[in-house]
Amino acid sequence: MRVKSMLLACAGALLLAGCGAGEYYEKTPQEVTSALRTAYLPVHVLGGTVADSRVTQPDSNTVVTALIDRNGSELMRFVTTLTPDGAGTRVATEVRPPEGRNEGRASAAMKANGFAMGMMEKLAEEHVAAAIEGRPFDMTFASPPMAKGMMGAAPGMSEQIDAANEAAAEFSRYEQQAEFESEYGDDWGRSAGDSSDGWGE
Repeated sequence: MRVKSMLLACAGALLLAGCGAGEYYEKTPQEVTSALRTAYLPVHVLGGTVADSRVTQPDSNTVVTALIDRNGSELMRFVTTLTPDGAGTRVATEVRPPEGRNEGRASAAMKANGFAMGMMEKLAEEHVAAAIEGRPFDMTFASPPMAKGMMGAAPGMSEQIDAANEAAAEFSRYEQQAEFESEYGDDWGRSAGDSSDGWGE
């Protein structure tokens, strides 16, 4: 009987831990969803492979931000799960491989590049946090907490960082829009159907 009680207690603790997963925001799921669906992802920080992002909502509690290459193929995705919690919402984001024909090779590449994926997880978390909090994406997202603290403590540094973040976001939005209009124009639909998949095939 004691063993059974212990198992039930452990199971209850695990359930409670699962229910509390994610970052808490004092916003409704609808407000969080709206923020994520309209958020801009600064793909320029990812180099030349990622050309765009696409947001979908497979269900009322999930928002997916997919990273897209120049041929319109999905490279990987940020999957954000929303859990109502009182008057607010708990938000958890995972970096996952794309679904479909690229999933196997993408999964293998992601597992083989642990450091890069750690950075990608930080980027995904910052993207989601910035969107929900209604602020510019923080370009220092990958800096160690101590370094960020030292930068923030320097007189006027926080203001300079905020200005740089906003300027970088504006430049990236303009550059991305101009590049896509110039490169694809009315042929975007045909380019998106290209057989290349962004994973070396």
